[in-house]
Amino acid sequence: MNLLVGENGSGKSTVLQAIALTTLGPAAQDAKLPVRPLARFDEPGKLSSHKSTMEAQLLLHEQDGTTTEIESRLEVWGRGELEGLRYRGKDKRAWAPVFSSENEAFFCVAYGATRRIDAGESAERGAPPKSSFLRAQRMQSIFQDSYSLFPLPWWLPNLQAGEPDRYSQVIDLMNQLLKPAEYRFTGERKGQEYLFERGSTRVPLPSLSDGYRAFIAWVADLLYHVCHGCPPGKSLVESRGVVLVDEIDLHLHPRWQMQVVETVANTFPRMQFFFTSHSPLVAGSLEWMNIIALKNQEGTNRTAVERFKRSIHGLDADQILLSEFFGLTTTRAPGKVRQLEELSRRARHGDEQAAREIILAMARGTEAVQ
Repeated sequence: MNLLVGENGSGKSTVLQAIALTTLGPAAQDAKLPVRPLARFDEPGKLSSHKSTMEAQLLLHEQDGTTTEIESRLEVWGRGELEGLRYRGKDKRAWAPVFSSENEAFFCVAYGATRRIDAGESAERGAPPKSSFLRAQRMQSIFQDSYSLFPLPWWLPNLQAGEPDRYSQVIDLMNQLLKPAEYRFTGERKGQEYLFERGSTRVPLPSLSDGYRAFIAWVADLLYHVCHGCPPGKSLVESRGVVLVDEIDLHLHPRWQMQVVETVANTFPRMQFFFTSHSPLVAGSLEWMNIIALKNQEGTNRTAVERFKRSIHGLDADQILLSEFFGLTTTRAPGKVRQLEELSRRARHGDEQAAREIILAMARGTEAVQ
């Protein structure tokens, strides 16, 4: 698994988009994804005409029809306000399965930070348009903020009726994913909506909090695509591919943030995951070799990519925020920093009262408590 960390605007989401596009290879230019401009340039004049390249080496496996390594090379071209893609890889023969969604090869699913399902959009939701390219739909969320994911009532009843064994697997996998949340999913419905159980209380999905609904939205969508893309005769946990999730900690309580990456990765042990996050609790659940730091280069519109060889797993949040991974110099509020600096200045000049106050000030907030 891989976690991308970095400041806002450092390019984390763009990296996920680039990975998604490279997994489409020569199909990317005709997939009709709503791709926003990907290239950055220091000189505004270059926007009139530009070219840049996205390259990736993909290691294929049996699910892709061959076990070899292939290159994906996409050229991003721009002219004026327009930007497009051209495939510039050498060998297109290994890419033949990518042009059809009716096979399990080149499986990639991607989720943007605004992943959602529309309220009331359940069993009444119509099937995807006939012209849709399911392979592109799997990653549309990361390109289009308004894209609505596939809700459970749209597909799970048909799976229960037609493939009861896979239906049972979905129930088990959903419960593994929800274990840190202490909710259970039994497959029980009230009307059109599925219920989630905590103790003796059963709650329909639309009535859950934003955090639960956002998490369940993308994992339910992922389970739908895994069911569709898993090879016949294989269990769902044997399915292979790439899963990209922007802001994995979205709306999650800190306790859940500490477990979410491990929970998701253990549920799908053969998937390769790329996550982004601003949470030190998410970062601290991993080891340094799993973390890629993106840094804005001062004075430019460019980003540097680094792996810091520093032990991070299990450190507390303050230690991680003050490390190279996040680069903060303090985790205190600005007003508190100013208060401590003033007390330190007075103490250095012989103010004994300030020296005593600074010890107390470091252990409490600035506001009065009655």
